[in-house]
Amino acid sequence: MCARALPDGRRIPRFVTSCVIEGERLAVVDTSVAPAAPKILAYIESLGRGPEDLAHVINTHCHFDHIGGNGVLAGWARPRFHAHPLDRPWIEDLGLQERGRPVPGMRKISSGPVKVGGALEEGGEIDLGGGVRVQALHTPGHSPGSLSLFVPGDGALISGDVLPEPGTLPIYEDVPATLASLEKLRAVKGAEVLLSAMSKKVWRGREVGEHIDAGEGYVRRIDRLVRQAQGEKGAGVTPEEAGRFVFAALGLPSEAMIAIVGRTFAAHLAIAPLAEERPAGSRERR
Repeated sequence: MCARALPDGRRIPRFVTSCVIEGERLAVVDTSVAPAAPKILAYIESLGRGPEDLAHVINTHCHFDHIGGNGVLAGWARPRFHAHPLDRPWIEDLGLQERGRPVPGMRKISSGPVKVGGALEEGGEIDLGGGVRVQALHTPGHSPGSLSLFVPGDGALISGDVLPEPGTLPIYEDVPATLASLEKLRAVKGAEVLLSAMSKKVWRGREVGEHIDAGEGYVRRIDRLVRQAQGEKGAGVTPEEAGRFVFAALGLPSEAMIAIVGRTFAAHLAIAPLAEERPAGSRERR
């Protein structure tokens, strides 16, 4: 758990979900921020495992709140770090991230950088031994190299930040890519458990498909609101103006309209209005 300061001094509680996948060897998925990383190590030790067991760290994407603990884990063990090639430069060079996606205070809660030794792309797989395999899906939208992971032995689908959580700050950079990625998640056969970094809840059974649908519905609702903002304010509406209109409609605090959220509305304004939602019957998971 961490908190992000608003311009007026108030703080928005934030959390980042990290996962430990256990086979003969261990894999950690996302390392949160540096101050929280010791909790991951403590959890590993609670399993009766130690540094020698941690073989892999998988970053679902390059954003600092998912890679901030990389240096802590690299100092505790000697894991191999994995990420999609499109996000790899931002993980290996925190200066690049600081310049390209500036967030106040990022350096204070980031450790590293680390060298990414494993390029994990669509269809890639990590074998943890004992019959435990982790399969990679390229699910861009939140970032160009965002990954989701599927552990078929457990039916567990780990979606990183690509699945928007209704009612929270919408943060994605490519609207069509986000929708295509949600379709890919919906089509994963055997997914019985959904672990979304945007949600504290574990979704099971039918809830998996329902929550993916809810995330898609949220994106489409935001797009409709952006078009309403265009209708009221004119074709020259700025991302910030559209964002404030959407925030007011959704009941989100206007002070949370920070730069990275502004990118979401810029992404909507850069495309034509989305088509109408598909009929409910066509949304069945395969």
